[in-house]
Amino acid sequence: MKSSIITKENIKVDAADEILTLGLRTGAVVCALIGTMALCSLIAAFVIEGPLDMLRGYISAITGV
Repeated sequence: MKSSIITKENIKVDAADEILTLGLRTGAVVCALIGTMALCSLIAAFVIEGPLDMLRGYISAITGV
């Protein structure tokens, strides 16, 4: 009969590295959600106002006229 051998290993985990990774992943998810919301708003504006009115509003926002 063969028995398995259980070994214990000590793995050192750097807490600062784990926190940094979590922060970067959280930031990426938040950026993706904001981008999705902006895209949905842009599509809704195109559907409601039309592309010509959107272009006219964009030009007037940049020039101030």
